[in-house]
Amino acid sequence: MDPDACARLRAARVAANLSLREVSRRVGISASMLSQIENGAVAARVDTLYAIAGVLELSMEALFKGL
Repeated sequence: MDPDACARLRAARVAANLSLREVSRRVGISASMLSQIENGAVAARVDTLYAIAGVLELSMEALFKGL
């Protein structure tokens, strides 16, 4: 996954004042997996990215283009 998109995910989560555990619980993945996604260590499935973006109220366009 694009490193900038990974950084935007983390920034959106922090700005929303949500913990890794809270977002991962809402999405249905482990906190470890979310951390790995945010760090660019693993590529998330598209449906997982949509779910994370939805929890963070972040559009896919904003995620990938930084809008």
